[in-house]
Amino acid sequence: MPAVVKSILASAHPHALAGCTSMHDLIVVPTPIPQPPYDVVAVRAPGSIHQPPKGLVRIEHLSTTGHNDTIDKPTTDAIPLFWRFMTEKFGVHPTRS
Repeated sequence: MPAVVKSILASAHPHALAGCTSMHDLIVVPTPIPQPPYDVVAVRAPGSIHQPPKGLVRIEHLSTTGHNDTIDKPTTDAIPLFWRFMTEKFGVHPTRS
């Protein structure tokens, strides 16, 4: 999870995303933050109620429509998977304007 946060801060658009943590997970939304309800992307951590199997990272798009997406990948793929979700769900790319 710290690597994901570092990649956001190092991206071309660190202010295009807002985040907070639940007890265990990183929850990310685009900025400006819309009025609720709104979609979020969750990066699940060990200890999460929705934790991934050992050695994997789980990233979920939680949609207000209920059409959620969840992908589990090896932890080495956490950053590319996170940015895939940001690009596909919110249109925020780490390097493009």
